[in-house]
Amino acid sequence: MKQRLSVLLIVLATALLVIGSAAAQDDTFALTILHTNDTHAAHEPNNNGDGGVAREVTVVKQVRAEGGNVLLVDGGDRFTGTLFHRLYLGQDQVEIMNLLGYDVMTLGNHEFDNGTDVLLAFLQGLDFPAVSSNIDFGSTPLAREVSPYVVLEVGGEKVGVIGLTTPETWEISSPGAGISFSDDLMGRVESAVAELTADGVNKIMVIGHTGILVDEPLLAQLNGVDVFVGGHSHTLLGNTYASAAEEYPVTAETEAGEPIVYVQAGSNNVYLGRLDVEFDANGVLTGWGGDTILLSRYITPDPEMEALVNDLAGPVDELQTAPTGATAEVALVGDRRVCRVEECDLGNIITDAMLKETGAQIAFMNGGGIRANIDDGEITVGEVLTVLPFGNLISTFDLKGSDVIAALENGVMGVTVENGQVVRDGAPGRFPQVAGIRFSFDPTQEAGSRIVSVEVRNEDGSYSPLDPEATYSVVSNDFMRQGGDGYIMFAENAINPYDFGRPLDEVLANYLVENSPVASMIEGRITLVNATIAPE
Repeated sequence: MKQRLSVLLIVLATALLVIGSAAAQDDTFALTILHTNDTHAAHEPNNNGDGGVAREVTVVKQVRAEGGNVLLVDGGDRFTGTLFHRLYLGQDQVEIMNLLGYDVMTLGNHEFDNGTDVLLAFLQGLDFPAVSSNIDFGSTPLAREVSPYVVLEVGGEKVGVIGLTTPETWEISSPGAGISFSDDLMGRVESAVAELTADGVNKIMVIGHTGILVDEPLLAQLNGVDVFVGGHSHTLLGNTYASAAEEYPVTAETEAGEPIVYVQAGSNNVYLGRLDVEFDANGVLTGWGGDTILLSRYITPDPEMEALVNDLAGPVDELQTAPTGATAEVALVGDRRVCRVEECDLGNIITDAMLKETGAQIAFMNGGGIRANIDDGEITVGEVLTVLPFGNLISTFDLKGSDVIAALENGVMGVTVENGQVVRDGAPGRFPQVAGIRFSFDPTQEAGSRIVSVEVRNEDGSYSPLDPEATYSVVSNDFMRQGGDGYIMFAENAINPYDFGRPLDEVLANYLVENSPVASMIEGRITLVNATIAPE
């Protein structure tokens, strides 16, 4: 264990060596940018024991102790994702980010989830600035708290930092009246670059909560920008991790013929990005290197931050047993032996909640994502989180009817039959719980040819046959939308997908409260043909 930690610290201490030989020249400027994004209030280690802000502090201190020029920046979406945020509404982040000593952040869409007052209190508590150049705050108090850009002085040099926030925020969050989001990202950055350049700033960074699919095509057009720190798409870039989407950093050349580098560091406080860059006297990049750093379980947590998180966690632990405000008239079935082979109570309730949240026509939930029953009587927050423990987000997209059928075929392909009865034990988690449609399937047929019929619910409650050539609005969890459990058609054929809606557990909890007391909801959405199911 100690050996592995020593290796990590050596890597941290020597990361600057990857910068080009120009480092020895007197007229160059070296800068280390530490960065996070989409942390979503994941202050504690994950289920593997990795991550957490106490380990982030340890690594940040190690890098700062090297004596170089260091900035710590965040790409937004600090809010929403765990009970820490549900309880503290951003004030936990105030304490944690100030203790870490962040230098600047941009705003993500989830920073607007709880309205203007909560965001204002968060921003007013920070010891560092927040930036976003494509948000117009009008006459709201937020206009005094967020600037399009800031100039930071580091090692006697000026570094300009421009912010961007996804323009979709207005429809996927709750920004409130008087706030608007421009989709002219290029124009807003160009304007800020022009002002910074006029003020003599020649080292410029963008922090953008806009997603890698938006960011990468922009890079070549960002004349005057040297570094782009991304967020929103939860993309892990890295040179040592099999799960990394691309190498770290992504490099490009602007239309002006100058290099620009792009980085992002996954999500949920599991990784910390370290980018080492060097500028010449004219502010042009001459070298770069670095990687994302796993906040491994073998890194000793910082004692001060660990104590702060433990203090914050006490009331959070109590919240686990807190009532949601909903009750169940009967036990609601979410057992794997049911939800992975047939229609189940919680499958129907969860998918109905997804439809209510988004207004989509069809909802899919993988049976393997439903992990427990809910007892009759009072429903606690902890019960909801036990049913949905993965922290999945709501995903919305459009899909052709033929792909809806393909998704159902994928979902039922793992169902097996012995002596005319469906086998409950060992069924895979891909089985589809649904809302807005009903379907029948024959598990005695070959996988891929099992769906017998599919009908879509009309506004009046009647059903009509699904049209393979029509396009339907669909909602699922982000795991499925990205191809999990074999739903490749969601990943490859989704039209206008959006994977960063509200946490599914929050959506379920709210729906339970709105429909309390909750009763069993089995209503024939899934019908078996040529087989029966053994009694539970």
